[in-house]
Parts: sequence; C-alpha cells; structure tokens
Amino acid sequence: MIALLLAIAVKWFTETNSHAASARGARAYDKQQYGDAVKSFQRANELAPTPRNAFNLGTSQIAAGQREQGSATLSAAMKDPSLRSDALFNRGNSALASKAFDQAIADYIETLKLRPNHAAAKRNLEIALARKSASQTSTTGNQQNKAGKNQQQQKPTPSANGQKPQGQLDLEALLRSVQQQEQEELRRMKAKANAEGRVGW
Repeated sequence: MIALLLAIAVKWFTETNSHAASARGARAYDKQQYGDAVKSFQRANELAPTPRNAFNLGTSQIAAGQREQGSATLSAAMKDPSLRSDALFNRGNSALASKAFDQAIADYIETLKLRPNHAAAKRNLEIALARKSASQTSTTGNQQNKAGKNQQQQKPTPSANGQKPQGQLDLEALLRSVQQQEQEELRRMKAKANAEGRVGW
C-alpha cells in the first residue's frame, strides 16, 4: 500500500513540477527528439510561465518545424533582458530557414545591437543579406528573361569554359565557409546553453 501511494506521489510530483518537465524537455532536445521536447517544455511553461520556459519552448518548437509558433513563443522570452539577444537570434534563424530574409536581417541586427561581438549573428546576417540579394537577382533575372523572350532578344552566351561566373563561385565559397564557421559556433553556443540550463543555439 505504501509503495502504491509513493508511486502515485512520485507520478503526481513529476507531472506537476516544472523543473522535472524542463529536465525531460532538455534531455529530449539533446537527443534531437524535438516533438517530445516541445511537449515537455509546454508542460513546464503551463506550470510556471517564465521567460526561460518560453525560450526553451520556442526554441524546441522551431527545431520541431513549428517555426511560426516558435517565433511567437520566443517573443515572450524577450521580456527577460538576459534572454532577449538569444531569443532574437533563434527567431532570426527561424526566419532565415523560412526564407523570410527581411525578418531574419532585422532580428540579427537587433541581436548585434545587444551583443556586438555575437559571431554567429554576424555570420547569419551576412548569409541572410547574401541570400536576399541572390533571391532578388534571381527574381529580376526571371522577369528579364520573360521580357527578353517576348522581344526575341539574342540569347546570352555562356562563359567561355561552360563554368559558373567567378562572382557566383566566390559567393558559394563564402557561404560554405560561413556555414562551417556557423556550425562550430553553434556547437560552442550549445555547450554554453547547456551549462546555463537552456536549450538551443
């Protein structure tokens, strides 16, 4: 009988303890089980709606592919000045992944205003600017191609050796380099976040 009461008490305590829910969420996040992390952090946030719980929930939602929800949840985390720059950075990452370049650029700029030496935010800002520029160039090129077909203009000639233009090769090399640096920075940031009891980037 005592064992049954103890089992019920333990289950009740873990179901109603935000710290236990946060710990489960952090373990799930570390195992890249983002759906489970979202459930645990939702429970933690229901039990104790704090900016830190909102940060962890929002970051997990983004990792689970729920970018809009995660971005909205991160807004609640921004109430805590100590989390604001990281929440902006994570929201910027979500916007960048969604190709919402203007939002990503704005979030990275705000991150850099708060933390001017944030290397990953600087790199991601460069990536967002480059991708926005490439997107606009591509859109402009498509519009010009359509106009050219209507006017029966002469076809553009490919480069002499059939390779990509040098500028495009340079941009691709830069992006690859920045992505490698970003991965290294994300590993460092994750280690720091784990030490501080946060999940995410």
